[in-house]
Amino acid sequence: MKILKIMEKIGVITLLGILFLSCGKEEKIETKEIKTTMSMDIDSLNPYKMISSGTEEIMFNVFEGLLMPNTKGELVPAIAEEYDISEDGLYYTFKIRDGIKFHNGNPLDVKDVEFSLKRMSGKDGFPPSSALFQEIEDIKVLDENRVQIKLKEADSAFIYSLTEGIVPDENADQLDKNPIGTGPFRITQYDREQQLVLEKFGDYWGEKARVDRVTIFVVPNNETAFLKLLSGEINMLSRVDSKRVNELKNFNNISAPQNTVQIFALNNDVKPFDDERVRKAINLAINKDEIIAGVMGGDGIKLETNMSPVMSKFCIDNIGEKQNIEEAKKLLAESGNSNLTFTIKVPSNYQMHVDTAQIIAEQLKNIGVTAKIETIEWTTWLSDVYSGRKYEGTIVGLSGKLDPYSILRRYTSDYKSNFFNFKDDEYDELIQNAKDSTVDDIIVANYKKAQEILRDKQAAIYIMDPKLITTLDKKISGFEYYPLSYINFSKLDIEG
Repeated sequence: MKILKIMEKIGVITLLGILFLSCGKEEKIETKEIKTTMSMDIDSLNPYKMISSGTEEIMFNVFEGLLMPNTKGELVPAIAEEYDISEDGLYYTFKIRDGIKFHNGNPLDVKDVEFSLKRMSGKDGFPPSSALFQEIEDIKVLDENRVQIKLKEADSAFIYSLTEGIVPDENADQLDKNPIGTGPFRITQYDREQQLVLEKFGDYWGEKARVDRVTIFVVPNNETAFLKLLSGEINMLSRVDSKRVNELKNFNNISAPQNTVQIFALNNDVKPFDDERVRKAINLAINKDEIIAGVMGGDGIKLETNMSPVMSKFCIDNIGEKQNIEEAKKLLAESGNSNLTFTIKVPSNYQMHVDTAQIIAEQLKNIGVTAKIETIEWTTWLSDVYSGRKYEGTIVGLSGKLDPYSILRRYTSDYKSNFFNFKDDEYDELIQNAKDSTVDDIIVANYKKAQEILRDKQAAIYIMDPKLITTLDKKISGFEYYPLSYINFSKLDIEG
């Protein structure tokens, strides 16, 4: 009997010992973390003040709109579970999805949507976040889960603006400092000009992120970012130089068109580029295939207008422009500009544009034109070229949009950012008619005719849609390209 009790005590002690040891050796769960870089810091934490595509591609993970883009460039329901547009194109009615939470834990309701739409449209005294929101005449809450927008007039472009983030009304005074959205990730750390840290949002209403954290380092120098990848400091790098892909055989290298248009802009208001013949001569002197091969290692789609073939529904067919040195010389002679000298201003932080400028300068020598290259800081480019329009020639990339209006309105006479200074009454009318129409065939036909004008009048010289190359550690899967600036981190996964 004593022996039995002793054995029972020994059994209890042994069991306690095992439990103690197992507690002391608790299995460590490894954090899945994506580490990557961005060349420029985000321009705002406030979704209604964001400007750059670099900011947008990150913050789509934090803020969601009533609708969101998919990989095909289509708009799909997000915060709005479903929606309806009236036949006259004036009324947009949205049913708000149940069960959505903000990053602060509070539930989203129709009043948050109403507040956000009023802030976007400037109806609460703040500047509208974009010109499209000025088309809103009225915002009305219909019931506890439906909201209706009434436009001043039909606008085929308006629907594309509704990817703008919905935010909680209680955060109205803190939008610049305290970013609260509904996306699959929330911001947990932001050190200006250093890094941005996103953490998986456990209460996300949709398919939850597969990684726990995304750390994005601000690294302006491309070479530094590349070395961080090789050393293992980061495990993902976007916008890799195609000429360096051969150094990345131990990584997954994924490329696709990015719906971006690289242009060689000539200021239409500055002599001699106010003469259409001079702009055409410059275009005929350029060998775009040579540029694509030299700058992108062949990874680019040659363009003839300000739209990528990624936008297949709206983009005009390529008629096959070819270099023609003799015709270029003839046009320059006719215009009295055979010995032309001018300056190309290029943002120094974009090596692709700098390299393109160098090749173009060499090609223009074939027609007796001297092109001087001036590299300038990005902030200077924005102030002097984009806003100030103080330039002769420049090379830059124009980011793609889902909405053809947002792409093509850049050339309308009254558009504030028409830094090309292109003006054409027929073009303006075509763009306006497409915007005002609710008939799909009319919209498409107008946009295609407008592109033909850009090409025929040489509003600018369209070079390519450079294929974007993203490099990832081979353990990372799930990466997909979108036809706009958007890195969907929630789809990424890392093997254990």
